[in-house]
Amino acid sequence: MITYKRNSKIIIFCPPNKVTGGPEALHQLADKLHQIGIDNVFMHYIPKRKNAKPKNYAIYKTQEIDFVEDDTENILIVPESMTFLVKKYPKSQKIIWWLSVDFYKVLMDYRIRKQSFFTKLFYQQKDKEYYFEPFANVFQWAQSYRSSIYLKDHNIPESQIDFVCDYINPIFLDKKEIIQKDLTNKQILYNPKKGKKEISLLIENSPELEWIPIQNMNANQIKDLMAKSLLYVDFGENPGRDKMLRESVSQDCCIVSGKNGSSAYYEDLMIPDEYKFDFSEEKVPEIISKIKDILVNYTEHIPHFSNYKNMVLEEETTFENKLKEIFKK
Repeated sequence: MITYKRNSKIIIFCPPNKVTGGPEALHQLADKLHQIGIDNVFMHYIPKRKNAKPKNYAIYKTQEIDFVEDDTENILIVPESMTFLVKKYPKSQKIIWWLSVDFYKVLMDYRIRKQSFFTKLFYQQKDKEYYFEPFANVFQWAQSYRSSIYLKDHNIPESQIDFVCDYINPIFLDKKEIIQKDLTNKQILYNPKKGKKEISLLIENSPELEWIPIQNMNANQIKDLMAKSLLYVDFGENPGRDKMLRESVSQDCCIVSGKNGSSAYYEDLMIPDEYKFDFSEEKVPEIISKIKDILVNYTEHIPHFSNYKNMVLEEETTFENKLKEIFKK
């Protein structure tokens, strides 16, 4: 188990100037640790950059550190994209936070492939990588149920795995807010960066429907758009618990999704199977039929998403309680 002492430093490794789900989760972590009274928490950006903290994350309290000391009392939190750091700090306690299983595979393959042009360097790099060795001071955080399965498949014992999931931007989490839907609004929301091939086929086969990409918007604009809309469609890879799926259900959008990545698991995407599809061209008419049915009969469908919404609205509290359990024993 992690041993946290008052003089321990918690150092969170993070890529600089990135505005995506993973870096936001890392900034949320620093902020929440400060909120529960742990002050020796620092962001360490790799590679080092000026103004490494994005302006979007100004709402999260953080402080930076330039040098990382390898000390048995320090706790280093490493995203799965930076597992090459595990062996660099052998003395320190380390937590690998699995925010995206797929991203880990891509980056690991890239790092090894990059070295393979030079045999000597290849083996040096291979020696530096972490391959799920049973180190006593390395622990794992699973952001999704799917990532916990991945860890167990790599022989990580349950005693070294904790479930630690981030939460969506707090502006989406007002439990008292009453969302008023315009049932005549038949726009269909989607993220144009995800499931491009699948979404393109759906749009091509439904010229009578209005598809709205969520892009070039801040969190407030996304929230306003979702609050007015009835449906969000997602056929992305979803390597972890996707933030836009969670944001949409918080604003009482129904969801139609694929079964890729974490979406396949009810524990991660807590919606009935009738709204999840193994995508194929043959199933396009069936998917469009479901979409149209939701737009016409929204009030009949939205109760099926209440379990998922309730889970999402509790994620910040769950996150805070888990951090207290780990660091404030």
